[in-house]
Amino acid sequence: MARHWIIGALFLGCVLLGEACKDTEQCVLEERCAEQPAFTYRSLLCQSPYVCCAEVKKDEASACKGTEQCVLQERCAVEAPPFTYRSLSSSCQSPYVCCEEVKKDKGSTEKTGSSEDNECGRSNPNGLDENMEVCEGQTYPGQFPWTIAVFIKGTYIGGGTLVAPGVVLTSAHKLRHVSEADIVVRAGEWDHSTEAEEFSHEESRVKEIVRHEEFNYSTGANNLALLFLETPFEIKDHIRTICLPNEVKSLVGKRCTVAGWGRQSYPVKYNSDILKKIELPMVSRDTCQRQLRNTVMGRTFSLAPSLICAGGELDKDACLGDGGSALFCALEDGSDRYEQVGIVNWGIECGKKDVPATYTNVAMFTDWIDQQLKGHSAQVRQPEVPRFQFRKT
Repeated sequence: MARHWIIGALFLGCVLLGEACKDTEQCVLEERCAEQPAFTYRSLLCQSPYVCCAEVKKDEASACKGTEQCVLQERCAVEAPPFTYRSLSSSCQSPYVCCEEVKKDKGSTEKTGSSEDNECGRSNPNGLDENMEVCEGQTYPGQFPWTIAVFIKGTYIGGGTLVAPGVVLTSAHKLRHVSEADIVVRAGEWDHSTEAEEFSHEESRVKEIVRHEEFNYSTGANNLALLFLETPFEIKDHIRTICLPNEVKSLVGKRCTVAGWGRQSYPVKYNSDILKKIELPMVSRDTCQRQLRNTVMGRTFSLAPSLICAGGELDKDACLGDGGSALFCALEDGSDRYEQVGIVNWGIECGKKDVPATYTNVAMFTDWIDQQLKGHSAQVRQPEVPRFQFRKT
């Protein structure tokens, strides 16, 4: 029984690992919280009897100041004066303290200058933090350095991919009725719930949105857009570009990967804080269309020519919140380099057996992407690999 309890506790910890306190919340005793959002009984940043709290009761004059937050004392970068280590009346109780600046682990040094930094699609298979242990389905920090988080008015809405230092590729359906001023993109991110990562994320505002002019919201056809950034990102170990395909080719038989911060499964009502990864089988268009006709799409459903499909395995799928994220494949079996073959488009719920999801076929749009980038003096990197490497299946 004890063994089962330990395994259960470990599993619960892994489930909750992606769901620690948000940036706008802090650890307080439950009775001191004026507004406690749903799903806040998480096990990482707040240990029982503390909860994640969005708003501390106003009558607590001795609570942390507006620029401070509750953290473990050893995680505070600024040596706090004695009066900040409150134990009775503060919103932070031992072992937590009010802290104005949280430590960036290991000095938050950002490595640059590697000979591989400018090589598109180069992953970090074991991540960039040798001591980090992750749960099944989660990425290591920096494992896929081209992943981008897209925020609208401060709220995460979907993913994207860095295809050039100043250009993000994403889906058009996530940007309906949105203006440039509403968007911030974040590179080098891993865990949304904390700022204390060894490699700091970076943000840029958007100068221009270019949506594909033939995007069809009803069918998902031509569902892609480019975000041209006000400030290009500097390429470094945890921020790199993805390769784009040189040609349209068959992917059937390959297993490819989606990485995003969306829901872990359809019944779950919240996104993952930690970047997750899902390995999926590529499905032929004929098989995909036939299987989707057995769903609510109906017998007359026709798959748009610009879509490809992946998935159909039970409980393995991109999900809500992953829209705009990349579907990417290794350039060759066992390679650490990847190219983006798809953009998360739409699906029927998430992770249903024999129900694949659809992705925008990036290879069909490389000319369009190049054309847009030339007009903005940007350049996308493509893999330098022989064409015979990709065999038709």
